[in-house]
Amino acid sequence: MAEYIEQALQLRSSFDQPLIGIPFFENGREEVRYFTDEAAADAAISKHTIQLAISLAGSWSDLDWDKMEMAFDRIRHESQPTPPIVL
Repeated sequence: MAEYIEQALQLRSSFDQPLIGIPFFENGREEVRYFTDEAAADAAISKHTIQLAISLAGSWSDLDWDKMEMAFDRIRHESQPTPPIVL
C-alpha cells in the first residue's frame, strides 16, 4: 500500500514584493496559486479566464432596464432608512 506524504511548500519573498493569490478551478478542484511577480501572475491567467470575467459585465443585458429601475426605486422607498451611527 502506497503511503501518501504531503509536502509543505515554502514561498519566500522580500517585504516590498507583492503576494498575489489567484484562484483556479481545474479538474474539478479549486486551488489558489501564489505569485510574487505581477508579470508571472498575468501570464498564468489564460485569455479564456479574462474573457469569462469580461462577459459577466453583459450578463444582465437581456433584462428590461425600465422594470429593474422601477423595482429598485420601489425597494428604496419601501425600506426604512438606517438610523444614524453614534460613535
